[in-house]
Amino acid sequence: MVIYMAKTTVILREDLHDILIKEAGKRRISEKINEILAEHLLKKKRKSLFGTMPKVDVSDLRDHKNRL
Repeated sequence: MVIYMAKTTVILREDLHDILIKEAGKRRISEKINEILAEHLLKKKRKSLFGTMPKVDVSDLRDHKNRL
């Protein structure tokens, strides 16, 4: 993995800045911002249909032997 370091200025809301300081500390804010951005921007766009159907009750299903 190639790490490209670019210095830039990011203007944060005060409440977000306070949360970042609490979670990462004053010296590790950049690392925390990079982690959050990577998590949200680099995740795969492929959506799965797994879990989209509603749960159903299977207690009243018959066994195939009952059909004979």
